[in-house]
Amino acid sequence: MDVRIEELEIADYDILENIKTALYRLWKFKMVVILMTLVGLLASVIFISIVGVKTTYRSSAAIYSLVYGSSDDSIDGVMVMNTYADLLGTTSVCERAAAYLQNPGITAVSLKSMVTGGRIYISGASTDSKKYGYRLTLVAMSTQPENITEIANAMAMAFVDEINELMGSNTLQVVDSAMGITSSKSISIPLIVALFGGVAFAMSCVVIFLKEFFSAKVYSVAQCEYRKEKILGMIPYQSK
Repeated sequence: MDVRIEELEIADYDILENIKTALYRLWKFKMVVILMTLVGLLASVIFISIVGVKTTYRSSAAIYSLVYGSSDDSIDGVMVMNTYADLLGTTSVCERAAAYLQNPGITAVSLKSMVTGGRIYISGASTDSKKYGYRLTLVAMSTQPENITEIANAMAMAFVDEINELMGSNTLQVVDSAMGITSSKSISIPLIVALFGGVAFAMSCVVIFLKEFFSAKVYSVAQCEYRKEKILGMIPYQSK
């Protein structure tokens, strides 16, 4: 089947004219786009109000393996620090920490619950001898900033004392105590608003453009002239 170059040129011109007309019609429907964008912004507000924004407070203390002597002793200290990192959530460590805090509202049970729930954890530990680190970071998290620094320091000291007592040495030491608090929000309000508004804007533009691009209606003289047909007259499209 032979296709003439003239027919291809006519088809290309038709597509370009339809794109031009669809963009023009999209501009005509700009109020619809604005309205849909506002609906998207309203949906973001509803989503935020349903999900809620939670602020998480963090405080951390650094635990080091400080073994002075031979290189073998230093390596042993690092291995101990990494191997026994999972003792953090034991009853013995939590009871030590609660005793250090001397706060009736913070018990060994509540501290153990925080460890189990991942709100108190140790990072930097490794069971791979090739990836052993000399520094562990104990992190405490809470939705309330009160006592979070004290909890981090108490748990760090209790963990260090437990390991040192178990090994009969001063293998671990809390070098950098928790001093401050950092906070982070569960969701970013500006990001959610921008996402909902942007999606609503883009979807409305795409729908209107495709609808007008494939529309059978004629909106310009050029859409009728590309085949060089004789046109006696044309009723212009009226928006009113």
